[in-house]
Amino acid sequence: MFRLSTNKLILALTAGVISSLSTTALAQEERWFEVEIYLYEHNAPTSEQWPDNTVKSRQRKTVDFITPLVSTDLTALNMGLNGCTSVDWATDSLNCNEQLNSSNQVKSLADIPMVIAASDPATAYLGDGAVLLAESQSQFKEIIATLKREKGNKSLLHMTWQQSMLPRNKAIPLKLYSGQDYSKDYEQNGQPLQLSQLNEELPQFDFMSSGFLADSKKPVWKLDGTLNIYLEHYLFIETAFNLREEGEKTVTLTHHDTTSFSNERQETALESVTSPFLYSIPMKQNRRVRSDEVHYFDHPKMGMIIQIRKMEQPTAQPEIDVLDNTSSANDVNSL
Repeated sequence: MFRLSTNKLILALTAGVISSLSTTALAQEERWFEVEIYLYEHNAPTSEQWPDNTVKSRQRKTVDFITPLVSTDLTALNMGLNGCTSVDWATDSLNCNEQLNSSNQVKSLADIPMVIAASDPATAYLGDGAVLLAESQSQFKEIIATLKREKGNKSLLHMTWQQSMLPRNKAIPLKLYSGQDYSKDYEQNGQPLQLSQLNEELPQFDFMSSGFLADSKKPVWKLDGTLNIYLEHYLFIETAFNLREEGEKTVTLTHHDTTSFSNERQETALESVTSPFLYSIPMKQNRRVRSDEVHYFDHPKMGMIIQIRKMEQPTAQPEIDVLDNTSSANDVNSL
């Protein structure tokens, strides 16, 4: 019996070692790239008609570099959760993002800065997720300066990061947002809050989304959406952005009557009302690209400049010699 248990233990240890080696081998085979993106708005008139509904992202989970930089209160007390330290965001951003999305009490800035960057130069290590880089590590300075000189262009977002490229079914998109938060004036579906409050007795339904009016507590950013970069023999860039623009919309208010003699409901048109409306202008594209080339994604209302640069594959993070540190501390204490 003892020999059998020992054999099982040896087999289990062997399987664990093999699994660990396989994981390391797979990590070393991952292809890493450095990505830089610049999004800007065209302030030019257009005759195009924009849809009323926002573009929906394909996946639920995202990597979020922006929230940990701009949130003003991520404490466990406010979130009612475990909370996330800066180390947690760097090592397990997916879990922190899920905690953040599950809380309605997180306070955010009213405006997101155009440049999203790490405070110090950074680099990815083997086994890391995507890593945000510092502004000094970007290469679009001249391109951005040229675009800013063109009349009508307004910067939205600029950031640089390193990530491994995975197949589409495994790739995790980046969550991007920037600019003004319109949630004080508009619902998620674009309807002004004032009109919503005046017509509480006439509920409006949005069957294309969740059924009821969107929760006004959630931010309504000038730009938001996801960017998904994946590798399937070639590199692909998949965008699902919404650019908000204030305008006007005419709607007809109706009243539903149920007669006392039948159960049939009759609709009576009351009046047509023109009110402010926050349009969501979509930018949904999927394009095959080449590494190291600067690519331009055109759109009537916005533009995107992006480059996916080849980089040296990450190495394993150097281990801290605990014994040396302890010896040094003891030497200091003995002085």
